[in-house]
Amino acid sequence: MAGITRLSATDTVRARIALAIQLGLLAPGEQLPSDAEVAQALGVSEITARRGLKSLADDGVLQRLRGRNGGTFVAEHSAPGLVDAVTVYRADSATVHGLIDHRVLLECALTHHAALAATEEQLDELDGYVEQASRAQSWTEYHAADEKLHLAVARASGLGWALPRYSEVLYELYRYFLPYPVAYLHDVNQEHARLVAALRRRDPVDAVAIIEQHVSALHRSMFVGLEDRPGS
Repeated sequence: MAGITRLSATDTVRARIALAIQLGLLAPGEQLPSDAEVAQALGVSEITARRGLKSLADDGVLQRLRGRNGGTFVAEHSAPGLVDAVTVYRADSATVHGLIDHRVLLECALTHHAALAATEEQLDELDGYVEQASRAQSWTEYHAADEKLHLAVARASGLGWALPRYSEVLYELYRYFLPYPVAYLHDVNQEHARLVAALRRRDPVDAVAIIEQHVSALHRSMFVGLEDRPGS
């Protein structure tokens, strides 16, 4: 059983925001999206997100300001190392790598069939999600578009029996995702555009190669890979 299942929902919010700050994904002074957006992106209730963010502010990791220019900001002298729940996420490294590998296997199969079976309407839907991601102004907006796109590719495969298992693995992995700079995410979205182009060409070989690279890269780009960087 993954270690994070022993954490309260509030502690998962605390851990993911604190870990993102530790890894430099959220910068000092950076404003976080609204509590509601954070809640949706992290898969918790708005009340839970608010509690988690407030407790991080109480610890000096974040700063919560009221008024016209208010909001939630990364503290200038943040101390995310004080958040004990971060160690539980780090301890789940093997679980995360296993989920990534499982997702690669499922998503490559689904993408292969999507290249052969996707309708024009489904391809237009995918184009819309790529455009939505390109317009995202925050990691929360991007995450919403990213989730819709990958689930839409799975549906376009026509393999209805595989969708529950794929969704289960996807959402298990989403429990470990952290906030990322939106500029980085926009670069990642170019891979989405290439994927949809390959699906439109009915090219399963190229489409599978793109998605295999796209998902396998999580071994390096999620926190389990970022922590191996010099200076992390």
